[in-house]
Amino acid sequence: MNMFKLRRLEYEDVEWIFDACQDEAIQRWTMVPRPYSLEDAEWFVENEPEYVTMVIEDSESSMPFGLVSIHDIDEITREAPMGYWVAPWGRGMKAASAAVKLLIATITPDDNIQSVVAYIAEENTASRRTIERAGFVEVERGWGLAREFLTEVMSIKYRKTL
Repeated sequence: MNMFKLRRLEYEDVEWIFDACQDEAIQRWTMVPRPYSLEDAEWFVENEPEYVTMVIEDSESSMPFGLVSIHDIDEITREAPMGYWVAPWGRGMKAASAAVKLLIATITPDDNIQSVVAYIAEENTASRRTIERAGFVEVERGWGLAREFLTEVMSIKYRKTL
């Protein structure tokens, strides 16, 4: 049995998302607003600005550990950029790599996705290990593919062809 499951966002997620986004690593490696307010979490949950965002939960307790998202789908290349983060209380259990695999398993032909890609800062070694465990391969390096908050950094593009 899988240790993790995915579910859609609900309004009840606002508080734990707010708490998680106070984390220095989440603020460093993602584009969450700084400072991250309760209103930011409410806006995110109410508007769900991604193609799809799923909550990563413990299969037994339903405790939320993080989020995994497909940001959008490029209609020309049929690439789907994705992202994820795990709250401090969910780290060290390989929740993110499991969630990436679970999210990819939900993709259907109707989604018109040929490959899923992740742009990760070269220095973000934990996220690089996560995406590699999920079966992605490095396809490109360059400046600014990912960011360290608002700063362009040397980045790696990873791809998993479906």
